[in-house]
Amino acid sequence: MRVVDMNLFWPAAIAFGVGVILMWALRLIVIKGRLREAKREAQDIIESAQWAQDALLDQVKKEVEEFKEEKFKKWEEEAQKIKAKIEDKKEQLQEKEESLQEELRKQESLYKKKKSWVEGLSKKVNFRKQVYQAKKEAFQKNLKDFLDQLKEKGKEKDLSSLKQEIKERLLHEVKTEVLKQTQIESEELQQQLERRAKQIIYKALHRFIRPYCPERGIGYLNFQSDIEKERVLGPNNTHLRWIEQECGVDLIYDEKNNSINISGFDPVRRELARECVEKIMREKRVSQERIKKTVSQTKRELFRKIRRDGVQIAKELKLEGLHPEILDMMGSLRYRYSFTQNQYFHCGEVGFLCGLLSSELGLDVMDGRRAGMLHDIGKSMDHSREGGHAVIGADFIKERGEPDHIVHAVRAHHYDEQPSTELAYLVIAADALSGARPGARRSTAASYMQKMEDLLKVAESFDHIKETQILSGGREVRVSVDGEKVSDMDALNLSKEISKKIEEECAYPGQIKVTVVRSTNAVAIAK
Repeated sequence: MRVVDMNLFWPAAIAFGVGVILMWALRLIVIKGRLREAKREAQDIIESAQWAQDALLDQVKKEVEEFKEEKFKKWEEEAQKIKAKIEDKKEQLQEKEESLQEELRKQESLYKKKKSWVEGLSKKVNFRKQVYQAKKEAFQKNLKDFLDQLKEKGKEKDLSSLKQEIKERLLHEVKTEVLKQTQIESEELQQQLERRAKQIIYKALHRFIRPYCPERGIGYLNFQSDIEKERVLGPNNTHLRWIEQECGVDLIYDEKNNSINISGFDPVRRELARECVEKIMREKRVSQERIKKTVSQTKRELFRKIRRDGVQIAKELKLEGLHPEILDMMGSLRYRYSFTQNQYFHCGEVGFLCGLLSSELGLDVMDGRRAGMLHDIGKSMDHSREGGHAVIGADFIKERGEPDHIVHAVRAHHYDEQPSTELAYLVIAADALSGARPGARRSTAASYMQKMEDLLKVAESFDHIKETQILSGGREVRVSVDGEKVSDMDALNLSKEISKKIEEECAYPGQIKVTVVRSTNAVAIAK
């Protein structure tokens, strides 16, 4: 058994104790450091959570405010819209009330004028009756006195025959006086009616503020370069033939003017060909397939444009309930011309003018506009329908549900049917106003000279004609006759015969006035 050296034991024990103490102290320090670190991390987590909570709360508050603001703005906009609708309704009601009040005032004014005219005419009639009664009483008194004198004188002639002779002579004088007075009254009434008609037309024309459109048809296209010409013509004019085949028109190349003339009976086909040629001029590569595709695309665009034009003219005139096929026919009038006047704009003008004339006479304005706009719709029909444009147009709109009075006004505007309504006569008047305005229509020199020659030929085909004059651009024919061979009644009959022959043999727009002048020279010699 070994003996432990105490001198080594105690230092070792002391060192061991010190080490244990240092170990526990170091562990304690480490634990305290970890506690501090944990507290710090916990504090950071708490602060981070607090910050996140505050941020989330702010975000929620912000979103709540934005939601409230958005909803308030939306509610405010809806409230404004509702308020605007209410204001619009109020304005519409106010405008309608004002319109009705204005219409009522017009009707009252018209009634007062008619009543005043009737009262004036009644006073004249009563006055004429009184004059006639006074003359009748004076005549009877004079006749009785005269017969009494004859009885006293005892004339040889039979009293009854003398009485009958005097009665017939006086009756003839009275008839002559009545006829003369009736003629004077008739002339005065005619003058009053003419003045009234001129006033109505004057007002209507000055209220018609729609600008006149001098649109003319385009029958040819000029080439700006040889490249455009080659694209359209093609080798040996093959491209030109393909376009003709697809569009159904004749295309003629004019070498002198370096242009393409478009010829065909259907103006819509001519317009289709014109637009196709213009598009092909801009194409880089031209082939038969490309031409077919261009024609098909242009055709669809043209049909859409025709429908838009039909809707547009109805919208301008504020007409509703028109059949879609009627709108298409009205749109196709955009490419039709009569005496170089575009029929689409002509129908619009007649619609406006007929509406204005209707308002001046106290008739239905919308009926006037409708009949005026539709009066020349027959000009858009092709050769598949037989008859004049007034007749086939009336049949067309009748089949599409237009009322009878509108159909009659369309059918009668060229006297294919005798006009029997006020509306029919207003359409005739509005049509004449639109066609007679300066610059609305024009004729070529050749057609004008042919018209003059035809009128001269018709007028000079009758006997006893001394001189013939064509006045007012072909709207009046004035002939002078031999007064010794032609009586007044013959002159009247001659004017009717010339008018009838012009109607049968000449083609002309509007009316032609025929005037026969018969002069009588009375010669006396004082000696």
